[in-house]
Amino acid sequence: MNLFKTRVLCAAIAAACAPLTYGQDAHTDEIVDEIIVTSSLQRSRAETALPVNVLSGEALREKAAATLGETLKELVGVNSASFGTGVGLPIIRGQTGNRVQVLQGGVSNMDASAISPDHANSVEAILAERIEVIRGPATLLYGNGAIGGVVNVIDNRIPTSVPEQFTGLMETRNDSVSDQQTTVLKLEAGAGDFAFHLDGTYRESNDTSINGFAINPRTVDIGDEEALEQLLDSEGRIDNSSARAHANTAGFSWSFDGGYIGASVGHSRSNYGLPSAAHAHHEGDYHDEHDDHDEDELAHEEEGGIRIAMQQDRYDFEGLRELDGFFSQAQGKFSVVDYQHAEIEGNGEVGTVYSNEGSEGRFTLTHSPIGSLTGVTGFQVGSKTFSARGEEAYISETDIESFGLFTVQSLEVGDFIYEFGMRAERQSWDQAGSACDDSTNSLSGSASALWRFREDTNLMLALAHSQRAASVEERYSNIDNGSCAESADPEDFIAHAATQRFELGDPRAKKEQSTNIEIGLRRHMGTVTGDLNVFYNNIADYLYMRDTGEYVDGVQIARMTQDDALFTGVEAELTMPVSQGDRHFTELSVFGDYVRARLESNGNVPRIPPLRFGVGLVHTHSDWQYKLRLTRVAKQSDMALNERPTNGYTLVNASVDYHANLLGNELTLFGKANNLLDEEVRNHASILKDVAPEAGRNLVLGMRFEF
Repeated sequence: MNLFKTRVLCAAIAAACAPLTYGQDAHTDEIVDEIIVTSSLQRSRAETALPVNVLSGEALREKAAATLGETLKELVGVNSASFGTGVGLPIIRGQTGNRVQVLQGGVSNMDASAISPDHANSVEAILAERIEVIRGPATLLYGNGAIGGVVNVIDNRIPTSVPEQFTGLMETRNDSVSDQQTTVLKLEAGAGDFAFHLDGTYRESNDTSINGFAINPRTVDIGDEEALEQLLDSEGRIDNSSARAHANTAGFSWSFDGGYIGASVGHSRSNYGLPSAAHAHHEGDYHDEHDDHDEDELAHEEEGGIRIAMQQDRYDFEGLRELDGFFSQAQGKFSVVDYQHAEIEGNGEVGTVYSNEGSEGRFTLTHSPIGSLTGVTGFQVGSKTFSARGEEAYISETDIESFGLFTVQSLEVGDFIYEFGMRAERQSWDQAGSACDDSTNSLSGSASALWRFREDTNLMLALAHSQRAASVEERYSNIDNGSCAESADPEDFIAHAATQRFELGDPRAKKEQSTNIEIGLRRHMGTVTGDLNVFYNNIADYLYMRDTGEYVDGVQIARMTQDDALFTGVEAELTMPVSQGDRHFTELSVFGDYVRARLESNGNVPRIPPLRFGVGLVHTHSDWQYKLRLTRVAKQSDMALNERPTNGYTLVNASVDYHANLLGNELTLFGKANNLLDEEVRNHASILKDVAPEAGRNLVLGMRFEF
């Protein structure tokens, strides 16, 4: 298998490098390169040393899904960590949770999605104007938790300019696999110096259909009548996977000579189920000692499993002013969030309520060029209170304060662009009457060089060292705040109902220290374009939740553990034309990515996505566009302790859309067919891979009207 992976990666590297040697005189019409707003220097994609993907316009509307991870999972280097169909968290280069910073308009979304894999992101991808995904730790400007990368969802909730005319979007779509109905509305207008924005979405779905059994038959002891009955009951659908969500936002801004100032308010509500089988079946539970359940647990399972009720109210303020003098621009952003997330058990009782109330602000100053030197300096401040309340609460209420200073500078010398940056941050944790109060300082820095050795091709080298302090759940899960240690009696442990684990934190966890080296090759213009990135990420004191294989009353103990870890990987993508005429154009793309993640003392890092590669074909003819995408996901046999392998599979997706003129505006009719082969897909990155596979064959039909 390792030889096979090596051959595939060598082929991907050769394919990505080939166009840099051949066909150098072939050019297409000039391409307008988008400005990367997540980069403080706001360079174009061609001029930044960051590995970056941008989803916007038609491509974003096509890929937009119910979860952020599902929306982004076809991007090279990005996967989705599902927890049933209601949750999909982005994975960047094998990193997720606290190591991937999710931003909304450049400020943290401040939900509880990083706390646990069953917590969904509060952002709505379908309302976004664009989504930028920046891979690698060079994103240190956005906080202590950006070792893996940054996902910035930009939705224009605070308009930065006054639109010339009233514009809007209406969309409706329905899928066959869960009868999911999605409706979207967006309106933008201007009056004088004022701009207004209004958007909303509503989504509702039933249980998800699958091919075969939700529970993996290979994990079931067919001699156990109860286990066999659960297996048979799981055929054809994922029980308790229905969902309902709605979100709306209203914003405005006032533009004046040299700047703007604005505000917005957003509300989001969702209710989604966690697959029922997850609460009666878990890894390793085919041993006799794990068959013991008390009557209450059985009653909860029979009455329908756990559902999540999530709500968030968010208030954003933003302003920008052009300046004269040493500083050329000042920009400030400030957000206030009130987030709640309740785990409702099958009998209707509320087990745990998570709450995250806080605020975060960023202020930056851009200095005028000093020769060829440009740069941005700023600070970030955050304050929030995290709590978990209820009989099953396993984290004490904690006040978290943070303050960071950062700077990024860029120097252009001939064909070279040099970027270097630094961030210093202090975090503190305060629990009332607790011996666990703590604080820590972290320092991160990066340096990169971009060599434009051809007009259409860049070579990038980057080095970054980042420090990440442990988060509240990594420190304080099942920790007694009087002694600041876990209880000596396992009977005092409190299970996390959604994951069916006793999750034990480490209040004395050391800071993670990541040293990342990356080499990238990018051809951004011409007939053939593509990217190739190779990275080496050595993380000292890597912190992860390890399934111990030990059980108390049939519930597994998972312990926060530190070990040195090494992440290495490669990403490649290549796009080339196949044929072109006056009214048609056909384009071929090949892609692949691979991450190898090893621990120094304990084998492999858990739940790492396997090797993935594939090919895509796009054909445009007049008002029609057709797409076909084939992706092969290899078997994952590089397992962590107490983890099972997952089989490989082949995904075939197709789509078609038709653009028509209606009353002088654009009407789009579209259809998508996902998983055409109706493959059984068990996502290795999911804790629930053995009880909740991905959706089966799915047909999506929809209509979009833009005016």
